[in-house]
Amino acid sequence: MSDSLLSLHVRRHLPDFELDVTLEMGREVLVLAGRSGCGKTTTLNALAGLVALDGGAIALDGQTLYDHATGSFVPPERRDIGYLFQSYALFPHLDVAANVGYGLFALPPAQRAQRVDAMLERLGIAHLRRSTTRTLSGGERQRVALARALVTQPRLLLLDEPLSALDVQSRASVRGELARILGSLTIPAIVVSHDFDDARFLGHRIAVMDSGRIVQYGSADDLAAHPATRFVAEFAGVDLVELPGPPEAPRRRIAFDPWRVSLSRQPLHERYTWHLCVADAARSGGIVRLRLQGDVEIVADVALDLWMSDQYAPGEMIFAAVRDEDVRELSASGLP
Repeated sequence: MSDSLLSLHVRRHLPDFELDVTLEMGREVLVLAGRSGCGKTTTLNALAGLVALDGGAIALDGQTLYDHATGSFVPPERRDIGYLFQSYALFPHLDVAANVGYGLFALPPAQRAQRVDAMLERLGIAHLRRSTTRTLSGGERQRVALARALVTQPRLLLLDEPLSALDVQSRASVRGELARILGSLTIPAIVVSHDFDDARFLGHRIAVMDSGRIVQYGSADDLAAHPATRFVAEFAGVDLVELPGPPEAPRRRIAFDPWRVSLSRQPLHERYTWHLCVADAARSGGIVRLRLQGDVEIVADVALDLWMSDQYAPGEMIFAAVRDEDVRELSASGLP
């Protein structure tokens, strides 16, 4: 990563919690991930200057955009920030070219047309120039919205849940195209997502938010290998178990992958073994994911052929175990 281009520390009082976020980033793609309502979109809106803040400072490429201590505030239209909204916010009465060029009203018509044509070519939608947005597919609408955000030559790009409006069939292909476009940028980009697959595919780094704060920051592999909290573990699709011990002793936590869990109706002779109830079983392709509850709560992934032979029923008590070599010891300093 290059030297920091964006520095952000903002605070805002929200109904259920206080947003308190600190970020620094260079020319990279950062994913802000977390549950709905955790403060991700509010953070984007703070960067864009669209919400009032209660404290902090924002600097982009050496320019102060906001500083609570000095009263500095650069209005949204002068921040040079591109914003792709979750709904795409395209104008249905305008064609694609007019939508993309909407933010270039201050340019002479010839220069505006040249910039629009170049961006349409870059994103592969030049053939849609005269189409109305009502006739476009979800992936096409996304590219039009992205072209409109980039055509102004911003210093920072913000994308709020850019894949959430897509159907399951087109999501994977559009995600790949979006990753290619983001990878070609020479500016910082922040993507908001609640989906781990989208986050690991699009982002160089992931900042996981929970109740207005960033609880872990790193690569997708970092999050999966050493989740700092139970929520991070759930988000990354790994199991996290707190082991019993004396009240005065530091808490021991272990993490492991769901496909490393062995299941049986008979006792299993491993150090980490639990007798648990099958709460739910859901098939996804060739895998069946079981949610198991008892002294601990974990998920276990079972190959479909094994599932067909064993058929563990919801409500049944079974043994679940994981080998020592498949367990990762975690720091006791993580949050609940």
